[in-house]
Amino acid sequence: MNRDFQNSSDLLLDISILYRSTQKYYDQMLQSISLTYAQLPILILIYENEGISQQQIAQDGGYDKGTITKQVQKLEEMGYIRVQPSKKDKRAKELYTTSQARAIMSKVYAIRTSWWRHISSSIPKEDMAAFSGFYKNMAASAKEFAKADLNAISFFEHQKLSFQSVPGKVSTIVATGGCNYRCPFCNESHLVFLKEDSISYSQEEILQYVKSRKDMLDSITITGGEPLMHTELDPFLKKVKQMGFFINLMTNGSYFEHLKSLVEQKLVDRVVMYIKNVPEKYGETIGLKTYEIHEVVKSIHLLNTEKIESVFVITPVHEFHTPEDLVAMAKWLKPASSLELHIFEEKETVIQKGYHGYTREELNKIKKELEVYIPNVKIR
Repeated sequence: MNRDFQNSSDLLLDISILYRSTQKYYDQMLQSISLTYAQLPILILIYENEGISQQQIAQDGGYDKGTITKQVQKLEEMGYIRVQPSKKDKRAKELYTTSQARAIMSKVYAIRTSWWRHISSSIPKEDMAAFSGFYKNMAASAKEFAKADLNAISFFEHQKLSFQSVPGKVSTIVATGGCNYRCPFCNESHLVFLKEDSISYSQEEILQYVKSRKDMLDSITITGGEPLMHTELDPFLKKVKQMGFFINLMTNGSYFEHLKSLVEQKLVDRVVMYIKNVPEKYGETIGLKTYEIHEVVKSIHLLNTEKIESVFVITPVHEFHTPEDLVAMAKWLKPASSLELHIFEEKETVIQKGYHGYTREELNKIKKELEVYIPNVKIR
């Protein structure tokens, strides 16, 4: 797969390296005084704020109560802190360092200073000051975000208006992130492999937008990535349905149970299912060496038997699809009523370059053979 990982920005990986290296250093240096990297910031907070409460430490450090209780108990057992009831509030506990802790704090500070000097030695002072400010702001944002509804779905593309997504309707299109397939000719690599700095749209932002455009919009299209990977999609669809919008779902059909549930709940009005190839070529076409297509087969059957508007889509590329494959796929999809053949045009965001789509002329020659099995075949 020709993706340039070396030049891609990955803050999460950088933070992970910094965290693990820091933890390794501190655990090694603190071993002689029986402290761990996890306990150190808590001990420093207590030392620098004698009488601080567990609740305040949890708030300042972004800890959950269980973690704080566990670490405070360990520090108390080791003789580094003492815990006493607050005189102001008997329900609260105040934390103080002991003489044993105060005796080692100069060593603790020396260890901390040495590490900071090591990791910042090649960075100009003004850059380090800016970094410290950025990092502090990011930490504050992270703490705030942790309080938010983390189960709400996020979207990573939003096309505000579309006149082609659903025939006869004005739509807005939102795309989820992530996909269980790795189709080499997929033009949506930015949605399959999400970067940390990808622009995202919250559920509430999208809901506010469609609500404010009710006089203009008829429908909302959910695409991806693969939307059905996300169970948190359901509450969003329910809210959209309550607003009275027509919902058009685009999927690869590999999450049959989720698709079936949405159809049964009437949370989708139209399903566009992308068919990747004939069964024996499915794995190689989606970039997976081995792949069981039984979920796809069940989804095809569901859409062919349920009373829901549906259309199957094939994007033929010469490297994966022969004309005979296209005919075999149409036969496999029978008794489907609608099939679209999408003309592949490589974009900058393609997962792997070098694939060649069928031309409109080539597809027109095959179209009549497909119509033997599916009455309504369109080329787009």
